[in-house]
Amino acid sequence: MNTYQNHPLAGAVDLDSAFNKLWYFYKKYFVGLYIISVAGSLLTSVFISGLDLSSLQTTTDPVEMLETMKGFAGPYSLALLVTLVLSVLLHTWVMERPAGDPGFISALLKKSLFALVPYLVAMIIFGVLTVMLVSIGIVLLVLPGFFAIFYMATTGLFLMPVILAETRNPLEALTRSFRLTHKNLWANMGWAIVVILILVVASLVLGAIVMLPFTGSFIRSMTNPEEATAMLEMTRNPVYIGLSALTGGLVTPVMPILAFLLYFRNRGEEVVVEVTTDNDASVKVEDLYPQMPDRE
Repeated sequence: MNTYQNHPLAGAVDLDSAFNKLWYFYKKYFVGLYIISVAGSLLTSVFISGLDLSSLQTTTDPVEMLETMKGFAGPYSLALLVTLVLSVLLHTWVMERPAGDPGFISALLKKSLFALVPYLVAMIIFGVLTVMLVSIGIVLLVLPGFFAIFYMATTGLFLMPVILAETRNPLEALTRSFRLTHKNLWANMGWAIVVILILVVASLVLGAIVMLPFTGSFIRSMTNPEEATAMLEMTRNPVYIGLSALTGGLVTPVMPILAFLLYFRNRGEEVVVEVTTDNDASVKVEDLYPQMPDRE
């Protein structure tokens, strides 16, 4: 798909049409999105589940605690890398899957691979900017801090679509993302906030469902501080990991879909002007004015 004007997520003009398009896309392409989400969640859990977090509760020596935390750096880095790859794959799937081109899987992997490093660099820069803005907002007043959080979250939604569809230059992608955010700033933030709040509620409900088989461990950890390690042990349980991945896969694809809804909406409002370098057809100043009639 060379142009995306006919993409099923393009053309949303208000929140109602956006939700209709999001739900339609979610249902139609659910299987692929769900498989990628669950696989990524399981792989992330493999790296994290081997960490003995309970050892931090029994360690009182700061030096020993620091050494223990250093040992966690490697697995957590791998988990973050898997999360990054998962995000790239989901965004690429959302952008390219409706085209139904032959060899889609190979094209998906190729485009994801090319976008991975630029996205990583852009996210590092974006993360630093986010920490700075949120910190300044919280220091000044609490309310600007919350505004900075939602503002940067909205801007971050544009980042991956821009890298996939327009440029792989991280700085250009960041600049472009901020410009797209400001095209309809309040509407963009409003859409993002509504969807994020819905996802938070859905995640809480799904999390409660996952916790049902482990209610005893949860109650013991809440009522008896000495049983706090029971919660940590529960998170390493294969059943808990599997249930978390299966339920988490239901909500993970929503944000990439929202990202392209916003991207196509704001990009679609831009006026594209063709620029030619053909000297024979160059525009002159006198061409901008109507021709005077010839005098007889």
